[in-house]
Amino acid sequence: MSSARARFTAGSDRQLKRGIKMDNRKLSRRQLLKAAGALGVAAAALDPMKVFADENEGQGRVTWDIINVNFVNGSPTHITRGGHAKAQSTNGMHTVTAEIDVTGHGTFPNTDKCSKDVTGGGTWAVTGTTDPACFPGSGTYQVIELLSWHPAPGTLPLPDNTGDRGTPSSGLATLRVLYRDANGTQRRGTLTVSCDLPVGAPACMFEGITASIDYEDFWQSEKPGAGEGNRTLFHISSNGDGDS
Repeated sequence: MSSARARFTAGSDRQLKRGIKMDNRKLSRRQLLKAAGALGVAAAALDPMKVFADENEGQGRVTWDIINVNFVNGSPTHITRGGHAKAQSTNGMHTVTAEIDVTGHGTFPNTDKCSKDVTGGGTWAVTGTTDPACFPGSGTYQVIELLSWHPAPGTLPLPDNTGDRGTPSSGLATLRVLYRDANGTQRRGTLTVSCDLPVGAPACMFEGITASIDYEDFWQSEKPGAGEGNRTLFHISSNGDGDS
C-alpha cells in the first residue's frame, strides 16, 4: 500500500506541476497580447495618420495624356490630345545613344499604390541607333500596372479640349508597360509621365516623359517645344469615373 500511495502521490505532483506550467504559459500569452495592444495604441497616438492612411487612398481616378498645345500666331490657344513626347538614352560618357518618341493616353486609380486597374497605351519609336541591343524600331505599348502616383499643385490657364473628365492637375506617375515591336517581340519597361502646369506648379518638376525598355533607360527628358512637343496633362476625377 505504501508503494502504491507513493506512486499516486508522485503522479499527482507531476500533474500539479504540469498544470502550473500551463497556467504560466497562458499567463505569458495574455501578457504578450496586452503588451502588443498597448504598443498599438501608443503607435496610433503618436502617428494616427499611418494607422488610418489606407482609408483615404484610392479616391477617384486619374487620366493621363501626352498632349498638344495649339498655337495661333505664336500664342497658345487651347489643349488637345494627340501629342508626342521624347527622351534620350546615354552611354557611360553621357553621350546620347538613342531617342524614344511616344504618344499615349490612359487611366489609373488615384492612389500611390501598385495597381493593375489601369487602361491605355500608345505608340513608340526608337531612333538614332542601329545597334540591335539598343532596340531600334517602333510599335505599340500597353500600360499593365501603376507603380506610383503623386499629384502636385498647379492650374491650367488654357481652354482644355482633351475631353477628359475631372480637374487638371500637375503630378508624377510611373507606369509599367509592355512594348511590342513590328515583329511581335515583347519587352517590359516603364513610362514616367511628369506634368508641370504653367501656373503654381513646384519649380522642381519637369514637363515631359522618361522611359525604359528592358535595360535601356531613356532618362534624359527633352524640353517642351511649340505645338505637340513634350507636353503632358493629368485629370483627377473624384467620382471614379475617369476617361477611358
